[in-house]
Amino acid sequence: MSKIYELFGYRLDAWGQEAELNCAKAWCPFMNSECDGGGNRYLSAIDLRIHPELARKFPNKQIIQVGICSLQIRDGEQPWIICPRRLLSLRQDSSNYQNHVKQQLADYMKLSKCHNYRVWSEVKMKVATTTDDEQEKSFDYTFDYVIAGSKKILVSDVAKMLGRSEKATQKIAEDNGFTLAKRGELWIEDFPADPIVIIEIMTSSTSGGDKKKRTQISMAFEDAVINPKNHNAPNINYRQVWARMVSQLIVKSQVGMAWNGKTIWLIQDTLANYISTSTALDLSKYLANKSDEVNILAFGYGSKINDKPIIDEIITLDDSNFYAGPIMTGTTKNTERGGFVEIVKIGAEPPKEYLWRSLFLKSSCASFCNS
Repeated sequence: MSKIYELFGYRLDAWGQEAELNCAKAWCPFMNSECDGGGNRYLSAIDLRIHPELARKFPNKQIIQVGICSLQIRDGEQPWIICPRRLLSLRQDSSNYQNHVKQQLADYMKLSKCHNYRVWSEVKMKVATTTDDEQEKSFDYTFDYVIAGSKKILVSDVAKMLGRSEKATQKIAEDNGFTLAKRGELWIEDFPADPIVIIEIMTSSTSGGDKKKRTQISMAFEDAVINPKNHNAPNINYRQVWARMVSQLIVKSQVGMAWNGKTIWLIQDTLANYISTSTALDLSKYLANKSDEVNILAFGYGSKINDKPIIDEIITLDDSNFYAGPIMTGTTKNTERGGFVEIVKIGAEPPKEYLWRSLFLKSSCASFCNS
């Protein structure tokens, strides 16, 4: 049965006083701030005013987020990370637990050393454009992180770009922490500029859970906090996480290239394995040491889950692989290989007999007559 593996960053099977104190603050050790629900899980926030027994674990709080980092479907198996903050947080004050992830990311981004680049999170873009043959197209996506360089630019030029007055543009710059300087005219000293790197983080989704079995995510959290050894958790929704990734992988990679930058996807090795076994894309053929059109960094727990648990341990993700390759078919060292577009293709066709079996084991719902 699925169990919570990490709660607010700490292994539930090695829970100690430090973990207990951290839990009472609902603290995320990776962001180094209170848990925010991991972006997509904010709807699982719990109102402690209607959960009095749970409220005793969180003094002086009324609302908390469900601080589940990962789930373990079966004993001894690799946990599945379900919170993107567990994989990477690029907040200014984030902790050192993700140093390996950040260093690997820096190595493959190939950005200049000893240079500060700014980071933006959850960058939303909804843009209507027209193609060369005058077809109307729309782009409606959100980037997890965008890392960019900087340049000096006149406020008047930025005002023209925004279609706003210089006074309004100056206020936007001040509100968003940009540096202004007066040299005859007013300049923005650190306006966003090349190079551009888009960072996308894809962690696993969970199934809805069963209310009667108390495997819904909020119920699993409540039971685990009150009695860690007596709880059940939802399962992983493999198909949903794959569908979310495949719907964006090619598009966001193409956008990065169109902007003369690159897109790097951060995933867990368990998801990489699932992609390789369920689609025509075998990631092992794309192990690389430099970036390409599509770039994936996969991280995992490695053998640490089989080691004797250390009380109050926060596991660092030190196992990693980098995969890179073309979107379409490419040729490397005189060997033709498919591109990452193969992620949308079937891995292997099931024999037709399995269809007959499935139909025979289920009642038909209607008859169809072409009259």
